[in-house]
Amino acid sequence: VEARNGVAVRIFGMKQDITEEKLLADKTRYLAETDVMTGLANRSQFQTRLGNLAVAPIGGLLLVDLDGFKQINDSFGHALGDQCLREAARRLTACCDQASLLARIGGDEFAVLMGPKQTESEISALGDRIVKAVGQPYEHNGHAIALSASVGVACHRRGTADDLFHDADTALYAAKAAGRNTSRTHKH
Repeated sequence: VEARNGVAVRIFGMKQDITEEKLLADKTRYLAETDVMTGLANRSQFQTRLGNLAVAPIGGLLLVDLDGFKQINDSFGHALGDQCLREAARRLTACCDQASLLARIGGDEFAVLMGPKQTESEISALGDRIVKAVGQPYEHNGHAIALSASVGVACHRRGTADDLFHDADTALYAAKAAGRNTSRTHKH
């Protein structure tokens, strides 16, 4: 600002187009937080959100593991396996519309974080809906590919993020031990 006798008479400035930098920053953030194959949040974003338990409360955690996914990859190849992962992600997105976060956290593993307003019975019921939604056959080139999921459910009452994850993981192993293609809820 150029001033005369304390009064602004002229303003000098410079402007610069930062569109490219902004697009690059947005793309970098997207790649850092997103599983590019499914478009869901990735493990890093999931862990960050789970770690913020004290700041942003969580009502429950559901861990979803696709049953027999290794056999799909081994029998039909990774290209079909990738299509099955994308289809599972699509089905999860459709039935988890109340989720605060849906993430792919491993090869064939997904996690669903529910907000604090959902009741324990609503969160448990979601586990059953996920089993049903994922368990529909996947049509590929006229062949039905069998998909199914085991789901571990844990409702958050108190404790740490590690406690919540451990409870959901324990429930997931109980679902697998019960024969897979089912949901189990951790009971305190």
